[in-house]
Amino acid sequence: MKIITNFEPISDILGSVVTIGSFDGVHRGHRQVLQQLCQTAQEKALPSIVVTFEPHPQQVLDQNPDFFLISTLEQKIELLSQQKIDYLYIIPFTKEFAELTSEEFIKQVLIDKLKTRYLIMGPNHRFGKNRSGTYSSTHHLAELQGIDILMIEEYLLDDIAVRSTQIRKKIAMGNFEEAEELLGHSLFIRNN
Repeated sequence: MKIITNFEPISDILGSVVTIGSFDGVHRGHRQVLQQLCQTAQEKALPSIVVTFEPHPQQVLDQNPDFFLISTLEQKIELLSQQKIDYLYIIPFTKEFAELTSEEFIKQVLIDKLKTRYLIMGPNHRFGKNRSGTYSSTHHLAELQGIDILMIEEYLLDDIAVRSTQIRKKIAMGNFEEAEELLGHSLFIRNN
């Protein structure tokens, strides 16, 4: 897995299969998306790219004092490296970057920097200013840019949606075993 942190275009590719997210904890739901990413990349003979952000967008935009990370960037990289991903594209997340609309994000990041041909999206994924970019709001625009969007169903474990926010709640309540069950791996650091 090549790690790119300079927000430059990946120049040695002709197209790619991309997914975008914070991937905090790299939990079971994330891994379902990553499996689809790698499968599609293999089927289309294109490189797979995971786009993530540092710092986490909530650390920059949200003033929620209860927010905490499940995994550090180093831990996230370690977990992602266990998948068969070709590139990890880490975007420095700033308030200025957060002003990009979903349309600008598609053009400036997905097209200009990553030459995206296929975008893998989880059911709750949103991107762009005010999280306005959803599957339904960007599907047509992405198609006009030559990007096919593949939507992944929500990952459920015992009828519970596996999401980072749900895992944070379990950790905050001290339910570490339940959090680890949702994660699908051990916690690195047990938070209080």
